[in-house]
Amino acid sequence: MAELYAHTGSDLDDVSTWQTLSDHANEVARRAEGFAAKFEMGQWGRALGLLHDAGKASSGFQKRLQGGRPVDHATAGAKIAIERYGTCGQYIAYALCGHHGGVANGKIRSDCLKRQASLRTPLKERLGKDVESYDDFFDLVEAGEIVLPEPDQLVIPIRPGRSFSCTGSKAFSTFALERFLYSALVDADYLDAERFMTPEAADARESRDLASMEELLAKFEAHMADLMGKAEGTPVNRARRSVYEDCLAAALHDPGLFTMTVPTGGGKTLSSMAFGLRHAVEHDLDRVIVAIPFTSIVEQTAATLKNVFGQVNVLEHHSNYDFHDLDDEEKARQRLAVQNWDAPIVVTTNVQLFESLFSNKPGKSRKVHNMANSVIVLDEAQTLPDALLESSLAMLEELASGFGASIVLCTATQPALSGLWPFGSEPREIVQHRDLFDDAFGGRVVYDSLGVIEEDGLVELLAGCHEVLCVVGTRNLARTIYDEVVRRAVDRGEVADSARAFDEGYYHLSAFMVPAHRTVMFEQIRSRLANKERCVVVSTQLVEAGVDVDFPEVYRELAGLDSVVQAAGRCNREGRMPEGGAVHVFECAVDGERRKTGAWLEKMKSIARDAIRLNGNTLDESLIPSFFETRYDTEDLDSKKIFDKLSSKDLILSGFETMPFEQCALDYRIIEDDSVPVFVPWGEEGRRLLRELLGSENPAGMAMRLQRFSVGVPVWSIEGYKKEDAVQELEPFLILKEDGCRSFYREDVGLVAPGEEVLELLSC
Repeated sequence: MAELYAHTGSDLDDVSTWQTLSDHANEVARRAEGFAAKFEMGQWGRALGLLHDAGKASSGFQKRLQGGRPVDHATAGAKIAIERYGTCGQYIAYALCGHHGGVANGKIRSDCLKRQASLRTPLKERLGKDVESYDDFFDLVEAGEIVLPEPDQLVIPIRPGRSFSCTGSKAFSTFALERFLYSALVDADYLDAERFMTPEAADARESRDLASMEELLAKFEAHMADLMGKAEGTPVNRARRSVYEDCLAAALHDPGLFTMTVPTGGGKTLSSMAFGLRHAVEHDLDRVIVAIPFTSIVEQTAATLKNVFGQVNVLEHHSNYDFHDLDDEEKARQRLAVQNWDAPIVVTTNVQLFESLFSNKPGKSRKVHNMANSVIVLDEAQTLPDALLESSLAMLEELASGFGASIVLCTATQPALSGLWPFGSEPREIVQHRDLFDDAFGGRVVYDSLGVIEEDGLVELLAGCHEVLCVVGTRNLARTIYDEVVRRAVDRGEVADSARAFDEGYYHLSAFMVPAHRTVMFEQIRSRLANKERCVVVSTQLVEAGVDVDFPEVYRELAGLDSVVQAAGRCNREGRMPEGGAVHVFECAVDGERRKTGAWLEKMKSIARDAIRLNGNTLDESLIPSFFETRYDTEDLDSKKIFDKLSSKDLILSGFETMPFEQCALDYRIIEDDSVPVFVPWGEEGRRLLRELLGSENPAGMAMRLQRFSVGVPVWSIEGYKKEDAVQELEPFLILKEDGCRSFYREDVGLVAPGEEVLELLSC
């Protein structure tokens, strides 16, 4: 039997450097079996690994390795699976066919016809097509080089508490199980390809000296003992200690779903980590994953945890450099750069966490199997999008009941989810002792409703402040207000150069600044506040949830009451003002007309207005539960019908032939407006990264390092930058050019639109 190969080697003319098909299949099977064993599906993982490249045992693919035409090598394994394993084979056929380009729908559904042009070939249609003969694969089986599991070894384990055994959730559970099996396969495939193609990267991955959960817990407890030993005996610090002790006590409970309700400034970040680490040690869990809605908080939280645990033990992942659309075998090196969350502590975004759980793409799916047997802390849990709430809650229930994860919904403004959990879950509250909260946080701020004010009037108020934070709902309004505040400061002679108003204490913050730039700005802001220097900040909502700043006065444009209360958490945060900080809530008007925002935000404003009116035109945090109840009563919590599709009994009755994997992946989008990451060579480090990127043989391998110097630019605006020759393409990246004549990135506001560029170089 002639040798069969899976990948070419370092020397295209020397097959001794190539990887054999049996070596690749067995190594992928070994890894996938280990990954899937965490959720009792090891034999399924093994079958996937052995079958995924069965189509490479064809003369057409072997010629492809020598420069021939592309060949479909994935469908063969799916055909074998169905022939050998029947209905179970039909189920894993999705992952086998989609292990490079993405999992397709089962067949064309009537509700998908309008989008069919953008969808992958459905599985049923693909299985019906002829492919290159793969008979040589069976020769490998006959020779014992590949040993497939027996049909009776592919069974779904049923155990008490696991939702696979519950009739009402069986369909959704099959979807979730496929996501984890697919993840086990694609990560195993990528890791073995990395081992063969870029052994230096594999060696670096495997040589990391990662601490055990026991070591991390010991290090953390020592840090907390030192921190609390130095803390003053203030009411706030006493309340924080109480929260910390409750978290350590609750960590002894069995894994499952938890809530953690703590006022802003109550030490959620460190206390939730205390729960996570001790819970992981007590129950032999693999990692703690912290998911956060805003990248600015990801940066801050990751920096805090890296300081405690060391950089190697904390993975910070908020990049959308996922390369999930790369579907060519020749681009394998780029796909290898995608992160699989193989670290003891992961700090990431809600987008990365949830969209990965529903994605059909290999790049985004790699990390999913590492969510099993983990503690997942959802910080600022109230930000889960209403339109996706039902499917999101169902997935959290499935993680807890089917994959051994513990979920913590952590926030100061706990959403009213009682009765909304699709499968009837009742999370346990971690913080039981709340008697110190009133003394510590009760009079921390005084709310003041300004009603509708003209933009000019708001600018005048802010211009007269010495230390103030103003949070508004849109980037455009933030720029407008900031520019006007700075213009008045220039007119008064307080600012000499409007482009460097931050030197005089005037700051603008938005997601159009690269994370590294925002970090510098936050450091300056905290320094000025500590020294009681002028500090006037106009920001979008990225500053309001979890960001550790402490202003004596905050202005917040009316929004959902949860957002208003979160912004208030940046006011008198440490409780040092006995009379309380001032939080002014307003709505902006231009020439007497209230400024309109998007439909959803307008609806949240309306609910907030009604709640305030019914409370005697006063605002306080006791309105939060009723705000959420009204909000959820009036919102469609499954507007994309994702949960409806995934919980349909037809999925089971059809023998898995109608699974809508791709359709649900397209519909489950936390951020509806697609954005494209653009690398900005900001500052000395950014320029160094640019030089390294331009000289790299494997640019995609730098993806994780580039995320701190990247901005998400809306798809619709990218063409404008291209027309202005402002960006260059280095696949798979877009790079903002350093131009000797003009810059599209400003030190005061970050990325600017074409037409707003300045005639200067990027500065340090």
